[in-house]
Amino acid sequence: MTIFDTSLTRRAALRTGALGLGGLVLAPAAMAQMTTRWPLKLAYARVSANGFVHIRGDEQTAWTSMLLRLGGLIDALQPIQPGDMMSAAPKIEGPASCALAARQIASNAGFSHVILYATNDGQRNYASDGGWFSDMFAGLQSDLDKDNWATGEAHLLDVAGGMPIATVMVDAKPRDPLNLFDGGRNPEREALAKLTTAMEHQLQDMARAALDAQRSIAD
Repeated sequence: MTIFDTSLTRRAALRTGALGLGGLVLAPAAMAQMTTRWPLKLAYARVSANGFVHIRGDEQTAWTSMLLRLGGLIDALQPIQPGDMMSAAPKIEGPASCALAARQIASNAGFSHVILYATNDGQRNYASDGGWFSDMFAGLQSDLDKDNWATGEAHLLDVAGGMPIATVMVDAKPRDPLNLFDGGRNPEREALAKLTTAMEHQLQDMARAALDAQRSIAD
């Protein structure tokens, strides 16, 4: 899926969800888990403080492996990719919001939910002006330059709006320069693998809770 240059009106923004982190608070996470319709149709997007980031093939493989393990719980899974890496990110009235743009793009493509995720290798600083990235990925920001550990964070959003339904945060220990056998490790890729596994477990828990709720109603 390619990101197109998108301009959202204020009315469209209100339909999709409020700006920034969560959008309109339509329901608590627990209620959202009970009302979520399965199987999910998932889109996913990698983000940074500068906007959307191209998702490489090996990262797509990690998410596709999650799809295969979840079986019938996921009906579709597709990445949101920037159409032109040199073009501007989708815009709305006021500050740019990847969460809002991703929801709009996923909704237009027929997806029910979108996952926003980011990883950090522990070696880089992501410049932030205190905007949406710092607000939404607070855990990732707080771990930057913390003992050089690689970190990852992901948020599952309903395209209709509301607070994140599920949030996962992971880390991976840094490479050991004194260990000759540790040079081939990629801590950031390890963080990504942990991230997809953690999100997989969250989705399984959500589906289990929804099934239990249906059983209770049936009883």
